[in-house]
Amino acid sequence: MSKELTPHSATGIVTKVPGLGILQAYGTTVPTDGAAGYAPACIFHDIDATTVNTVVYVNIGTITSCNFDPLTG
Repeated sequence: MSKELTPHSATGIVTKVPGLGILQAYGTTVPTDGAAGYAPACIFHDIDATTVNTVVYVNIGTITSCNFDPLTG
């Protein structure tokens, strides 16, 4: 059975693991490449995107230097 997640901050962070970084986040602006704190494979939901291939992004970078690319399908 699924359980609803409720973000506990206004930063758009949904899931964060100490020592690993942010695993899932959302917002109206995709994090700038090079930003720190996002775990490798972090999923970012662009909540105001209007194009199919710019809605969900994945961090292909590192925790010290993110690089979010759109997931395409």
